[in-house]
Amino acid sequence: MEARKITLKDIAQASGYSLVTVHRAMNNKEGVSKAVRQEILSVADRLGYTTNYVASALKRRQVNLAVVLPEPEGDGKYYFQYVWKGCHVARDNVAGYNLNVMEYTFPVIGYSGSREQLEILKKLYEEWGSQLDGLLTMPSIGSTQMQCLLSQFAGRSISVVLIDNDFRDCGRLCCISPNDVYTGRLAAELMDLVLKGRQGTILVAQGDEHSPSHKMNTEGFASYFEEHNADIRMRYLQDLSNPEKIQMQMLQYLREDPDIIGAYSTRARDTIPLCKALTGSGRENEVFAVGSDLFPESAQMLSDGILKAIIYKNPYQKGYLGFNILFEELIKGAAPKAEAVSVPISIILQNNIQFFKEFI
Repeated sequence: MEARKITLKDIAQASGYSLVTVHRAMNNKEGVSKAVRQEILSVADRLGYTTNYVASALKRRQVNLAVVLPEPEGDGKYYFQYVWKGCHVARDNVAGYNLNVMEYTFPVIGYSGSREQLEILKKLYEEWGSQLDGLLTMPSIGSTQMQCLLSQFAGRSISVVLIDNDFRDCGRLCCISPNDVYTGRLAAELMDLVLKGRQGTILVAQGDEHSPSHKMNTEGFASYFEEHNADIRMRYLQDLSNPEKIQMQMLQYLREDPDIIGAYSTRARDTIPLCKALTGSGRENEVFAVGSDLFPESAQMLSDGILKAIIYKNPYQKGYLGFNILFEELIKGAAPKAEAVSVPISIILQNNIQFFKEFI
């Protein structure tokens, strides 16, 4: 005998809410809080209720979703183009739904990029107001101004998902990120295994000091050596927002300091200047260099033996998960499984790069 189909009336009786409230919750309409909607959806899931989300999405109003990320071209090609690629694959997978996806980019480098991101977010908030349903963005700076602005979106019941840099108290749904401290510690553990017993200096390109993810990565790297090999010294390179300038500074350090035995770049964009500085100094064979993330140039440097390893932070998966989590919440009312959603972090060597080439 065929099982009886669960109805909205069944869900209303089981949840204790009215049929009108259940209908609003199941169809993502206004007038129902997120907590009540989630409670009703949980009851529906427990009862085995199913619905045609495509048909439901086509019937109700358009869902407006904004994606605000660093540009995929120029200096963004080493990392952010892969975040965008993940977003676009997730977007194309749900092309049949009534989604209006608006995409905005801002420069990768320095203060001008951060300022432009803030202006984009302010304009979105002012022009779209409560008509905006979801926001996916990657905060370029860890400022109070950024946190307040994101809190304003959440205050209007706009679902916010962040990538890499988190603001726990801004009301966001979740943040998609590896644990940056442990990412740095992973790089340090690998380097320590190779350099064990040697005394010397490690050159660390620590990225943007205003970026929480870069800062935590650097702190994780340093803390590992403090705990396991305190004889190793660190020489830090500040972000100069100019690849040629940071390459020249690296080259100067490599020429002046014969005790440099290792080098680590916490972000993708500084990996190529590091490799060029190593070859320019003629020390590519004696310095154990670890870069960040996978793109054609870093893959070639690994193949050539200039980079000895790459820490892959999975930008493609971050973009894909970020978009998909927003879609699931806005269309299906499904909350993310956690506030901090991690992606796998990998160590890429010459012998396993073949398994990652689809992501280049």
